[in-house]
Amino acid sequence: MRGIAWSAFAASLLVLAPPLEAQQPELERALELERRGNHAAAAEAYRRLLAGKPADANVLLGLERVLTELGRPGEMAGPASDAVRAQSADPVLYGLAVRAWTAAGVRDSSRRLAERWARIEPGSEAPWREWGYAALARRDRNEAKVAFQTGREQLGRPEALAGELAQLATVEGNYPVAAEEWHRALSETPGYRASALSLLGQVPADRRPAVLAALDGQSDPALTGVASALAARWGDPLIGFRMLDARLPAGQEGAALLVDFLEELRPLSGRDAAQARGRTLEALAARTPASRERWLAEAARAYTEAGDQTSARRLLAQVNEAPGGAPALAAAAGGTLVSVLIAERRFEEAERKLGELRAVLDPEEQDRLRRELVRALLGADRLERADALVADDSTVEGLALRGRVRLLQGRLGEALMDLNAAGPYAIDRDDATARAGILALLQVLEADSAPGLGAAFRTLQRGDSAAAVGQFAELAATVPPARGGAELLLLAGRVAAAGRDSVRAEALLRGAAEATGTAAAPAARLELARLMARAGRRDEATVLLEQLILDDPRSAVAPQARRLLDTLRGAVPGA
Repeated sequence: MRGIAWSAFAASLLVLAPPLEAQQPELERALELERRGNHAAAAEAYRRLLAGKPADANVLLGLERVLTELGRPGEMAGPASDAVRAQSADPVLYGLAVRAWTAAGVRDSSRRLAERWARIEPGSEAPWREWGYAALARRDRNEAKVAFQTGREQLGRPEALAGELAQLATVEGNYPVAAEEWHRALSETPGYRASALSLLGQVPADRRPAVLAALDGQSDPALTGVASALAARWGDPLIGFRMLDARLPAGQEGAALLVDFLEELRPLSGRDAAQARGRTLEALAARTPASRERWLAEAARAYTEAGDQTSARRLLAQVNEAPGGAPALAAAAGGTLVSVLIAERRFEEAERKLGELRAVLDPEEQDRLRRELVRALLGADRLERADALVADDSTVEGLALRGRVRLLQGRLGEALMDLNAAGPYAIDRDDATARAGILALLQVLEADSAPGLGAAFRTLQRGDSAAAVGQFAELAATVPPARGGAELLLLAGRVAAAGRDSVRAEALLRGAAEATGTAAAPAARLELARLMARAGRRDEATVLLEQLILDDPRSAVAPQARRLLDTLRGAVPGA
């Protein structure tokens, strides 16, 4: 019987449908019209094809695409219904029909089609999901909610369509319901975690405490993991760790949640993020005996970055007491100990320990620790020892650091050579910017030695910006504007502005701006305009920038002046 029925069906197709060879060029023409953007003509071409083959899914999908582009998706209702009548067991056709009738705004028809589809695919969420998403495409959240809730009732499973209902509740700001639905969704499909973080992460700042309370109130470790990750993203990594730690399950489940949280913390900077990273790594060490020492060593490094030397030493002692530690692990722990000693200003011990580790430490790690020590020595005004440690470092960072040491010593000629050799590149962007400004100053000063300038930079290094401003200004008075006096005033003005001494900064920058013919003059005007803009004096800043662009259109700071001028004009009503 089945063979006879199939033969009859095949014969009917031969009678009703044009031959494949005849239809293929028509389909190609329709597709070409669609590719060219001639959607109206493409729609007519697809309709002609459907006249002979109403259930052709490819043609129907093509017609749906072009009608959507034309803003007439509701017109798919007729062709989609014809397709379902012609081939009533194809779920793809029901999906088309549900989307079409929903686009047409006929909820009853959408529901009837979803119900018929559900009878074809019992237990499937697809009919209800398709209806709901089609309603969301029309920005009709009420109908979408009806679709998802009807699906849950029909399926008889409380977790059905939880992901969709969770997203809907989140968008609506109903966070208690959202938390319940995310709990169901994550219990069924852990992969929903990324969606939960993405949607909840967009919550306005004033609603964030409510979100964290709702998620944590479910007493579900997975949801608490989401809440802790959100807290970290929102700037409270330590609160995030405390939330997670309070509900952390034992064993591998707890370890997995800690690893997820650690990945949230790794891109974050700052003391709190480093402290949270240390605590997370220490908790991981307690739950993963096989990797305990590795996690402890990494935790010690994080505590060092956070300035918590006591915790770092405590963990390093545990690593050193572990029997049969791997050489790489011992080296990592030794490197962290060097950082701890540097932070404790025990420079001789740090240098000695670094020498002991020379045979086991990676060369790049050795260089990093040595530069860390040099920077600490600079901060302690121990320039001779810093100079000795960086004397043979020919890397870009090493040359830049050596140039900085010699600048602080007042050895300007050597500092200029080192900074020039380092070039404009640096790992730290702020360091590269500062280096460029210092280079400009040294090039115009044309002096091999200037102890007074080195002393001013050492004052700045110690953090006494007010005293440094005075020293730079005094030096500027002894040097002609064209020989570096203007650059020294510009530097003094910048330091004063950074120290929030706007009155003094404005006076110094005006002095530099009056040194016409120098590179410092347009740069000082730009800094002065920035100072005025920050103070709300937009009209004055606008005039100053316009004059700068007219007087010095080829200045190196002219592009920055134009950008700032555009910003100010956009911010001033009527400008």
